[in-house]
Amino acid sequence: MPTSMLSEMLMSTFQAFFFYSEGLDPVYPKTVNLLIFLTVAIIILRKPLSEALSSRRTSIQEELQQAKKEKLEAEAKLHSLEERLSKLDQEIAEIRANAEKEAKAEYDRLIRQSNEEAERIKQSAQREISGAVKTAQNQLREFAAEKAVELAEKLILQEIKPEDNRRLVAEFSKELEGVKR
Repeated sequence: MPTSMLSEMLMSTFQAFFFYSEGLDPVYPKTVNLLIFLTVAIIILRKPLSEALSSRRTSIQEELQQAKKEKLEAEAKLHSLEERLSKLDQEIAEIRANAEKEAKAEYDRLIRQSNEEAERIKQSAQREISGAVKTAQNQLREFAAEKAVELAEKLILQEIKPEDNRRLVAEFSKELEGVKR
């Protein structure tokens, strides 16, 4: 590198002049040496330092862009979640309303079914009662008829005398003879 060689030569020349000159205050040569060193360092390190700073600036800008992108994505996701959360209350209300509606429908169905079953039981009981009443009426008629026949028989036996009995037997025989022919 020609720049570094030149700077080395200048540096050694100035050092020789200031360190070996007599009668000067030692602060001045040190200050001049420092300025020379800094100038040479800046000349030598300018390009690598500039490249490093440029590269660092680019990476920081890329990181900032990435952070902005991630922030926007996070905000979009947050907005989406907040929207879903606000809809969640509405969905819960709809589910609750549907459940209440279904429960009411089930309650009405059970009441209707119970009423139908009660009506069937009532009709069945009425048929059984009606059948029992008819049976009882028939039994009562038979009993009444039997008692009426018994009573009539007793009355007839009490009031019919032996001559009436003969006359009835004779009439009955004549009727039977008329039927035979």
